[in-house]
Amino acid sequence: MRWYFLRHAKTEQHALSGKDIDRRLAPKGINQVAELKELMQSLPITSIRCSTAQRTRETARACNPLIPITYSEELYLATLDQWKMILSNEAQDHMLFIGHNDGMSEFLTWLTGEQIHLQTGALVTVDFLGSDPRALGPGTACLIAYERPEV
Repeated sequence: MRWYFLRHAKTEQHALSGKDIDRRLAPKGINQVAELKELMQSLPITSIRCSTAQRTRETARACNPLIPITYSEELYLATLDQWKMILSNEAQDHMLFIGHNDGMSEFLTWLTGEQIHLQTGALVTVDFLGSDPRALGPGTACLIAYERPEV
């Protein structure tokens, strides 16, 4: 199984509402998603699971408007344990997950055994070495690619 993990693009530092969940993409983030859109067109992504934060929603909508998106409150600032549960229960082949750090980086480091730190706009591709996501464990996936638009 191949999975894709995308950290939202670069954001403004503060939302008008004062709430973290409402932060929008910054101009650099808008440029990042334009580059990500080109990259994503060539990937065989079949579905997207995305955090409910404004910045992840904007990132998801810009990636590929033809792919179905499911928004999930669980992905908003998800921890390592939450990522484990989400993937073991819902991961499908060629699925894209759009979320936040530090939980996403921590999960990918645990899953692959490689030190991974996702910067904003970074896309990581991994191959799960098993056939059943309920068998997730340390080192059960291989890092295939780490890509980030340089805008």
